[in-house]
Amino acid sequence: MSINKTLPVSIWNRQCFYGTSSPFQLFDSYEDITSELINKILVNQKVFITQEELDRLKGIPGVKFDLPLNDETTRAFIALVGRQRSQKSRVYVFTHKESRSKYVGSSNNLFFRLFNYFRHDAKRDYTGLLVPMLRKQGLRAFSLEIFIIPAEFSPNSYLYLEQYHLLNKKFDLNTQRMVQFRALRPHNIYLYDLEGKILYYSCDSYSKLQKDLGIHYATFKKCIRQGNNYLNFFKITDTLIENGKNSVASAGLNLIQLNSLIGEKQMLKNKSMTFSGKCYSNSKSITIKEVTTGNIMDFSNILAAVSYLEDINNKINRNIIAKYLNTGKAFKGYLFYDKNHLALQSALEVTNKKVRKYSTFSRAEAYTFEPFIRELSNNQFNQLPNKKSGLAAL
Repeated sequence: MSINKTLPVSIWNRQCFYGTSSPFQLFDSYEDITSELINKILVNQKVFITQEELDRLKGIPGVKFDLPLNDETTRAFIALVGRQRSQKSRVYVFTHKESRSKYVGSSNNLFFRLFNYFRHDAKRDYTGLLVPMLRKQGLRAFSLEIFIIPAEFSPNSYLYLEQYHLLNKKFDLNTQRMVQFRALRPHNIYLYDLEGKILYYSCDSYSKLQKDLGIHYATFKKCIRQGNNYLNFFKITDTLIENGKNSVASAGLNLIQLNSLIGEKQMLKNKSMTFSGKCYSNSKSITIKEVTTGNIMDFSNILAAVSYLEDINNKINRNIIAKYLNTGKAFKGYLFYDKNHLALQSALEVTNKKVRKYSTFSRAEAYTFEPFIRELSNNQFNQLPNKKSGLAAL
């Protein structure tokens, strides 16, 4: 069975989302695919990879699975790619067992992406070659190989590895032959106060905004498209604000100070949304304490903390921070806390001495005597120590 076809220019233009004007050369051997070639193909996206890094990516071994997964391999698969909410970037390769035709792809939510392939919902219309073959022949006709990119590589390295495979003729189930670094395309972004009179931050790409401030892609895109404010304090826009005679002032904050401010505003919003009965953001404001110096730094979320640590040559990823968060155990000389945890600990220290005399009061009555209780969320309030039954039911 042969899948490989030479696409006419007209068909290529229709199928290729990335808008290349004509097919570029594909190769029989990987030896002909170099970093120089990849850089030329991706030149309009303003990205670059060295031959040394490409060689390291090429050396990453894949983990192979026979399909469909059984009970044993399912456990191994979940351990490798994470569960549905896991944001792990991986490269995956489907191989048709009979023809040896291949398909390569990548995703920053690999569990969800592969789950869609596994079920290949018959009610949905799919373009391309892979899913129709999955529908017709089933998973048993394929094997799967997954490449795990180690943490020491740059965040977008997996896209270079995908592009490396796309230039090989064996991957003839792919109809699109160019990856796109969407977040790296030039996009001017500005962070102002709500009135547009103070400029807190600006950059020229989505990825830099996410790295520096840890603001989720969907969040800032919604702010830009719909004009929503951010944390009831900031305005995120892709338009430079010019106030004529009234010049826009710069806030003059460095990234640590700005992340600390964002963290404070996040906590205020979370608190207000908690008392209004709404669910608040899962984003945690992170505090890092350097054990040797005692220096304390606040960040709006884990991604911002990771970015800071990378900038000072401490490669501590978000999974490590989550593992050590609020444990009191140091990793590479740092302690990690979320601000809600620190606020609760502080409140508990005060409450230890006071809670007994309010143990039979309602929460409203307790407010009258101790205003600090008003600042605690319901979950925090229920964690107060030495509660009697009356307080536990508040």
